[in-house]
Amino acid sequence: MGASNRQPNRHDGGISLIELLVAITLLSLAVTLGVPSLARTLDQQRLDNAGDRLTNSIRLTRETAITRNQAVVMAPLAGNWNGGWRVFVDNNQNGQLDADDILLQEDQATNITTISATGELARYLRYNPLGESERLDGGFLAGTLRLCPVHPEHPGRRLIINRVGRLRSESAVLAADICSQR
Repeated sequence: MGASNRQPNRHDGGISLIELLVAITLLSLAVTLGVPSLARTLDQQRLDNAGDRLTNSIRLTRETAITRNQAVVMAPLAGNWNGGWRVFVDNNQNGQLDADDILLQEDQATNITTISATGELARYLRYNPLGESERLDGGFLAGTLRLCPVHPEHPGRRLIINRVGRLRSESAVLAADICSQR
């Protein structure tokens, strides 16, 4: 067995320092550009999920009121939409879950900063057997649920319930004073 006449290749030992520095620079550039975009995407996904959960509960409330021909209420847990909400058949028409009422759903939106509501909607959303949103005294109930993102510079979402109970959702840049409420 003779000695090999093979010349050593400069790449036999791995990569050069210059190649490593170029690779690290490109990687850090990709991370620097990609992380804010990823944060915005995750924020939007969380907001979409919270909006979908609220929307589904609102639709359940309205549809159940129509199909059961009874008033159905969706109310925040402990008076705060951020803590979650419950949907129930309001047998005694008082807007509160009592022993004789039927609990249909309890849910919560997670990973968003704030859910706030306007007017009576801060206390409850009630649908009558015709599918109209109404107050406990029989007057019409309209309002907006506002979902604030984790990062205030990202757009939030408004769930708007009109005077006949129809729901509309829209993306919106929400004022800082609305999103700072806890």
